Amino acid sequence: MKYAVKEFADETVESIMQLIDADAVSNLTPVSDLPPEVVERMTEMNSVTEKPITYDFSIRVKNPVLSIGEMLVLLHIDLEFQNRYRPVLKDGRSYPLIKRGIYYTAREIGAQLGRLTNETNYGALEKVISIWIVNEDIPKDIQNTATRYYIEKEDFIGATDEPKPDHDLIEVVIIRRSGNDGITEPLFEYLKSVYDADLDMIDKYTPVSANPELKKEVEEMPGMSQAIYDSGYDSGYGSGYGSGYDSGQVNIVMGLVDDGDITIERASEKLNKPTDEIQRLLEEYIASKKTQTEKKNDAN
Repeated sequence: MKYAVKEFADETVESIMQLIDADAVSNLTPVSDLPPEVVERMTEMNSVTEKPITYDFSIRVKNPVLSIGEMLVLLHIDLEFQNRYRPVLKDGRSYPLIKRGIYYTAREIGAQLGRLTNETNYGALEKVISIWIVNEDIPKDIQNTATRYYIEKEDFIGATDEPKPDHDLIEVVIIRRSGNDGITEPLFEYLKSVYDADLDMIDKYTPVSANPELKKEVEEMPGMSQAIYDSGYDSGYGSGYGSGYDSGQVNIVMGLVDDGDITIERASEKLNKPTDEIQRLLEEYIASKKTQTEKKNDAN
C-alpha cells in the first residue's frame, strides 16, 4: 500500500500497519474519536446474473485523504496474485489482464449500492483499487514495471473545477515482477523479500523485529513463493493426490484453469495427473458451478 496506493504515499509504514490491523476493528460506525478502521471482506462476490468473482485478498480500509473528523470514507482494495500476464482460455485465446482488473473494480462499485432505486445515493460510492502482482510470462521489455490505470478528467471545451473524488473511483494497479536479484526499487525489493521469506529484508521495510508475534509468524512462513507464487497449488497438491485429495484444492486449481490463469497442461504438471484426468475434473467443476448458479437463481 505504501508504494502502490497514492493515498498512502505520505503515510509512514507504521501508520499504514495500524490502518490495516483487522484485530482493532469493532464496527464501522463513524464516531468522533475514530479508531483505525479496516474490515476483512468476504473474498467471493456473487451475483444472480454474473459469474462469481473470487478475490485473493480483499479489504476495506480507511481513506486517510478523505476521512476528516467524524466523516469516514473507505477505500475498497483487492489484491490479486497472477501467474500469466495474458491469461489463456481453454480455446487458446488470451486476453489482457487490465480488462479483467477493470471488470473487478466495476463489479465492486456496483456491489456497494446493491439494488438500484429512485432513491439510490450514488454520492455514497467509494473508490475501488484492484492491485495485481504478476509473476510469469511477462514480456522482457516490461518486466519490473508498475502501472496505474484510473479515471482522469479532461476538459475539452472550457474549464471546470469539479472535485477529483467525484470521479476518482476506479483504479487498477499492475505490478510486473521478474524475481531477479539486484532490483533496488523499494516496491520490487520488498515483494521479493516477502516471496523469499527474507526476514532481514522484510524488516528493512516493515518493523517486524519490533513485534515479537509478527516476527514469529514471518519466521515460520515458507515464503510467498510457495504459498502464493503459484496460486496455492504448488505445495502439497501433487503428493496429496496419491492417497486421496481435498476437493477444495481441486476447485482452486480448476477455477484457475476455468479463468484462463493456467493451462490444462500446467495443471496436469502441478497435480501430477494426466491431461485427460484434468479435463474430466474441469468438466465436473464447470457442471457443479452451473448447478450452484441455477440453485441460487431459483432461490432468488
